[in-house]
Amino acid sequence: MGFFWSVIFPIINLFVYMFVFRLVLNTRWSDSQGATEVALVMLAGIVVWTGFAETISRSTNCLVEHANLIKKVVFPSQLLPAYLTISSLVNMAIGLPVVVGMIALLTYASEPDVHLNLNVEAYEIEGQEAPGYRVVASSLLVGESDPNGREISLQLSRGLSREVRVRLEVGGTATPGVDYVALPEWIVIPEAQVRTPIRIQPLADGEPEGFETITIKITEGDGASLYTPEGELDARQNMLTMTIANSDAPALAADHELRSVQVLPVMAREPGYKPLGLGLSIVVLPLLFVLQGIFTVGLAFFLSTLNVFLRDTFHLVGVGVTVWMFGTPIFYPAAMVERAGFGWMLNLNPMYWLIEAYRDVLIHGVWPNWQHLLMFLGVSLVVLTVGSRFFKSQTHRFPDLL
Repeated sequence: MGFFWSVIFPIINLFVYMFVFRLVLNTRWSDSQGATEVALVMLAGIVVWTGFAETISRSTNCLVEHANLIKKVVFPSQLLPAYLTISSLVNMAIGLPVVVGMIALLTYASEPDVHLNLNVEAYEIEGQEAPGYRVVASSLLVGESDPNGREISLQLSRGLSREVRVRLEVGGTATPGVDYVALPEWIVIPEAQVRTPIRIQPLADGEPEGFETITIKITEGDGASLYTPEGELDARQNMLTMTIANSDAPALAADHELRSVQVLPVMAREPGYKPLGLGLSIVVLPLLFVLQGIFTVGLAFFLSTLNVFLRDTFHLVGVGVTVWMFGTPIFYPAAMVERAGFGWMLNLNPMYWLIEAYRDVLIHGVWPNWQHLLMFLGVSLVVLTVGSRFFKSQTHRFPDLL
């Protein structure tokens, strides 16, 4: 299959990791990113890491594997680590267009879904293991004298690099401008946002009018498609009805007794969220290739030389690459590491800086973090200097040691 393996291998890895982390372990990347968006973020990280790991793994044992060349003929042994580095970068370059193509397809050939969020709760049913689900009654009730009103959210399945306009149709028995503050016909979700609030603010008139209703329905999306609910208790709906009462909503829901209630999470924007997209920043891609090449060839020089003296280096590198991979935010967001109190690990991980730069350029269409790139350049030059000098100082001993 030749170079097609460079395309197929990362995609196979993607399906494996998505199955394990998303389906089996049910790991959530963030509240603001759907499965497709997460898959592309993971795929970009997998492609870059595969190219890096291939270089490190193959180059560590390259001198031992080609001992016959080094011992029998005058052969420039420094070409072996350099060749493997370039070969891995070429293979990686073949896989990256798959990522760019999927980003272009998702960004320009499809639209995100838009929906209203209902607050759904789970409760225990006696004699059954599976919980029951129902809409939280208090979330659809608002008291006329409530000074804060009730906030509902208009949600996109993924953010965009442009704003989205959504048209609402408002009805019900309540009169806008009299019983509640009138809502605009069009709601704007700003760029790079996945949700925007809609506030239902009652207007108290002091007259006993009983229950009145407000029905809000999404009728049109400019830049987004209407989500189709998958059942009555789907938390994502195109329409909802809210009740305004003369008394406060908490009092109305006093008889709503729940046992072991767990409110299901509602999607919200994560700090630092970046929408998918392509941009001019893709011109930085050759620079990222050069920086990755400098860093990996420096490691290749050092590890291949060390393996000549200590043959267990090859096996230790295999374990080290696996540990390094799971210590790098490829299958989980960096924010999760920071929240757990291990943000210092990201500050010491050059591959995190590089992979985030690739993601910014390839799938978000924004300029990379230049501070991270300068730090990566500095580390790469140090690694290249140490690795090449160590390699050169021991070159004369290779024939005897091999």
